[in-house]
Amino acid sequence: MPQRFIESYTLEKRRKLWLNTIERNLAEVLVADCDGRLTGFLCFGQPKYLKGTDVYELSSIYIDPDKIATGIGQELYDECEDMLRILKAKKISLWALDSNERALNFYIKQGFAPTGETNKERANDVVLNDIELVKELSA
Repeated sequence: MPQRFIESYTLEKRRKLWLNTIERNLAEVLVADCDGRLTGFLCFGQPKYLKGTDVYELSSIYIDPDKIATGIGQELYDECEDMLRILKAKKISLWALDSNERALNFYIKQGFAPTGETNKERANDVVLNDIELVKELSA
């Protein structure tokens, strides 16, 4: 993420976002901790435009930079897929920055494939290019 984009998200903005997400049960939030310290999270659910379908969206995954490549992301994603199977999901989609090679490689390793759909996200004067990836879930 461009530094200016990251800096535009204040602690107060993030606190409001997560309180709203959790209090209104807008998504499932999985967390990982190491020695009592939050080291990662994954968030997934069905946005309004997907309600009533068998398609879910992985909306965010974050791992503490000091804990990348320790298996935390894999454990969170595996738990997510287990929960999706219980929910009878058939497909999971996500949007990722086209420049985030580490994330794209992780998703491709999990079986996701680009759909060809793109989206430009504007935050202040920063434009982010997102690509959609999808994975079909087997029973």
